[in-house]
Amino acid sequence: MKMMVLLSNGFEEVEAVAPVDILKRAGVAVDIYSTTGNDVLKGAHNIDFLADKILPDNINSKELSDNYDGVILPGGLPNAHNLRDDERVNEIVMAFYNKSKVIAAICASPCTFEKLGLLEGKKATSYPGCINQDSCGEYTQEAAVRDGNIVTGRSAGAALDFGFEILKALGLEKEAETVKSQIIY
Repeated sequence: MKMMVLLSNGFEEVEAVAPVDILKRAGVAVDIYSTTGNDVLKGAHNIDFLADKILPDNINSKELSDNYDGVILPGGLPNAHNLRDDERVNEIVMAFYNKSKVIAAICASPCTFEKLGLLEGKKATSYPGCINQDSCGEYTQEAAVRDGNIVTGRSAGAALDFGFEILKALGLEKEAETVKSQIIY
């Protein structure tokens, strides 16, 4: 299993680190991609992160969706809006969605899924006010929810639940329970 995470500056640090940590504990490989052209990213709370890779201007979304099992969009501002407004990100999300691969967004980042019309008829959550509740089939205040291949998380406080829900979406329910017991969750 292999996942990709897309980040720009201003991302919510815990929403990036917690799910990546949970995934890696379960044996999932994760590549963090910078969408900014720089490998050093600055989080919303001024913590610097080093990306594994830089997303090129000319992406091959088919190749990416062939090589990864899913894509994760952490929240935080302006990160969530930067991702939503980046056509490369939209193309990647659609490529994964069309192949029924996992697409996951937390906090403000479900706005990308909303923009692409992917929440219609789906159960979803987000940080309050970041998406129009009418854009979903059912809007919930749960920490993290999965509807098919779409995983959404509510906020930084839900980052661990979000990570566990991604594992379940990958078919790694047993691994999710093992990691929960290891971290005494």
